[in-house]
Amino acid sequence: MKIIIVGIGKLGEYLARQLVKDNNEVTLIDTDFTTSRDIIDSLDLQHICGNGLDSNVLLEAGIEDVDLLISVMDKDELNVMCCLLGKKLGAKQTIARIRTPEYANSITLLKEELGLSMVINPEQMTADKIAKALSIPSALEENTFFKGKVQMISIKIKEKSVLDGITISSLSKKISGVIVCTVERDKVTSVPKANTKLQANDKINITGSPKDISAFLKYTDLSEKTKNVIICGGSSIAVYLAKNLIDMGMKVKIIEINEERCKVLSEKLPKALIINGDISDQYVLYEEGIESCDAFVTLTSMDEGNIVCSMFASMKNVPKIITKVNHISLDGIVEKSNIDTVVTPHKIASNQIVKYVRAMQQGQNSSCEAIYKFDDDSFEVLEFNIKDDFKKLNVMIKDMNLKDGVLIVAILRGKNIIFPNGMDEIREKDTIILIDDNSSIKDINDILE
Repeated sequence: MKIIIVGIGKLGEYLARQLVKDNNEVTLIDTDFTTSRDIIDSLDLQHICGNGLDSNVLLEAGIEDVDLLISVMDKDELNVMCCLLGKKLGAKQTIARIRTPEYANSITLLKEELGLSMVINPEQMTADKIAKALSIPSALEENTFFKGKVQMISIKIKEKSVLDGITISSLSKKISGVIVCTVERDKVTSVPKANTKLQANDKINITGSPKDISAFLKYTDLSEKTKNVIICGGSSIAVYLAKNLIDMGMKVKIIEINEERCKVLSEKLPKALIINGDISDQYVLYEEGIESCDAFVTLTSMDEGNIVCSMFASMKNVPKIITKVNHISLDGIVEKSNIDTVVTPHKIASNQIVKYVRAMQQGQNSSCEAIYKFDDDSFEVLEFNIKDDFKKLNVMIKDMNLKDGVLIVAILRGKNIIFPNGMDEIREKDTIILIDDNSSIKDINDILE
């Protein structure tokens, strides 16, 4: 597909990497590429130095026959204008980043009239992701498929857990209905075999129905609830998140250093407790109850401060810690800091756009309906609609000779969900969800050796 990205901030850069990796023809437009030489030199893409609101620049980029224009400049108004202009000049579809809450509500209402295919709000997406994580505090990450009928959670196995030392086959006998999709050990992610033995500190992803996932969490003594949450930093993400958590029945306390911002937060969030304080001062954290809270979320604009405060919360044995990190280069530090759950807004937004692009390719001879990329990019969850061109229709899964690293985890057949074993078949008109730990699957027949 031919794609133009206007704006080369963190989101634009990360998005370009993902789309080029998916073999799309990408052109970047920005007024200044001095800080982005690495991406220009290392990726197979075009770049044009110019203003994305200049029709001549868009025409130079080939806007007349482009499949998708994505505008992720700093200002919401510029993104809307760029998409309007791009649509007028011939772009088939357009995506605009809109971060201001008031604008986002209005733009969503006017999306059709403005010719926008999609509006993305990284801050709201991040808040929604954190809220999901806090709804199951023992999970590092949570996702749902097939309108909530299939759930996937990620957990880390602790010392003395009932999972420490158990094989996949033994676990299946104790808790039926759940599938261990991936195991990450020593930074290597793989699809496990029946005889794979789980160990403490493994990070595993489990799929099942919400009822079976609930039974699994009860069996592993991981079914605790989140009641009291401390949020550090009064950003837009904090506002979105606090509203979500309050609606879920949680008590929310926000610590913000700027007094004027505290006044704004108090007006927007009358049911939250707003504290004017400096989170870098440990006495403030003690006074506000870090030792007794159920969850601690750091959302300030300073990655280093977020990491340090999260490390302090870890020392105080806070059950659930979530840290916002904008710079991917800090991933190594985070891994060594005993922080389990990290969110990066531009990665979350990028993954949503990549999912949308894959869905667009459905109409261009790809049988992949959607893609779900996880924050650590160690594996993908793919959704396929099965057509008559699948080479192993009506063949039992155990006889399909699937590639290593591929696991079929759920089948939607009519209104029924099947969590398959080797004796199940894939039929025409099924929709399937599968795991790919090599990021190599583009068409359904690619799953076969």
